[in-house]
Amino acid sequence: MRELNRTSLLLGIIWAVGSYIVVRTLLMEWLYTMPVVTVTIIILGPVMLIKALFENILKYDFFNKNYKKGEKRKAKRGKDE
Repeated sequence: MRELNRTSLLLGIIWAVGSYIVVRTLLMEWLYTMPVVTVTIIILGPVMLIKALFENILKYDFFNKNYKKGEKRKAKRGKDE
């Protein structure tokens, strides 16, 4: 099982909750004129970008200092062979 990058998870949840609150409070009229799919993409699209950024590009987790995705996969392959 893959190790969970807690930084991307935390930032994704903060973005989703924060953008939902902003859309519900500040953009209420805009919310009713837009299709549901558009609002969902605006709220959840950046969550996928945050996840991809921290897991594939940066490969760093602020909460787990031993998180190095590439090295752990190599070590697991060495044990299996």
